[in-house]
Amino acid sequence: MSAIKAKVEDAASSAKAGTEKAKAAAGEKVEKATTRDPVRKREAEERKEDRKLEIESDERVEKAGHGPEKHKVEE
Repeated sequence: MSAIKAKVEDAASSAKAGTEKAKAAAGEKVEKATTRDPVRKREAEERKEDRKLEIESDERVEKAGHGPEKHKVEE
């Protein structure tokens, strides 16, 4: 049962990360559309990439906590 729960939690984490990545991409597009300065456009792209990496890292950490609980084998 815990394996099923872990899979459901992993799916929820992936969906949450996907929406956050989409928000980062949309924000970057808005920033790029509102400026003509190439430096600011590049900064917007870099912020988006940094945010995506942060989201992916958070997702991996969150998924690591979902694994099925392991029981110690006593000798």
